[in-house]
Amino acid sequence: MNFARVAALCAIVLTPVLASAGPRDELVDGMAKCAAVTDNAERLACYDALSPTLKAAEAAPPAPVAAAPAPPAAPPPVADNRPWYDIDRLVGVPPSEQRTPDQFGSENLKAPPPPAGSAEAANVPPPALDSITVGVTEYSFTPFGKFIVILENGQIWQQLQSDGGEARFKRSGKNTVTITRALFGSYSLSLNGDKTFKVQRLK
Repeated sequence: MNFARVAALCAIVLTPVLASAGPRDELVDGMAKCAAVTDNAERLACYDALSPTLKAAEAAPPAPVAAAPAPPAAPPPVADNRPWYDIDRLVGVPPSEQRTPDQFGSENLKAPPPPAGSAEAANVPPPALDSITVGVTEYSFTPFGKFIVILENGQIWQQLQSDGGEARFKRSGKNTVTITRALFGSYSLSLNGDKTFKVQRLK
């Protein structure tokens, strides 16, 4: 087996093989078997026997190289459906999410007020309540003399056990209460604009 044939054989064997079983694969398997033969004469004869396989491998077209997968498409931008007064929009874009020059340094910016008459202006949340005034539909007393009132809005409030006041409801006519936020998360109830009691909401 001459040097030129050995060189051609090695060149084909070292070419990457990406296709399924074919002449090139058969050639690689045959060379592996020949390399395991210990006798020099038998090993050369084994290589010579691979000559038809070598010719077939030379004639076979190169296996197509698999194309690299295309990078995934960027997801479409997510519509920001938050109302204009959402706290995350009022304080601007946080630094970790600033992607464009226009966003840079905007974490301290506030959103402009919505134009008058726009749909966003109609969604402006009402201010926080400090008190409510509601009519009383029913009232009763506990065995300890503390009142329970059912209001027209469906809420139920009860006088605190620690409150020492004595409530006097109108027997005729409508009773009205004004419930106001007090210190430390407590509530005060004024009955018919007169005496005030400490209460808690039951429902």
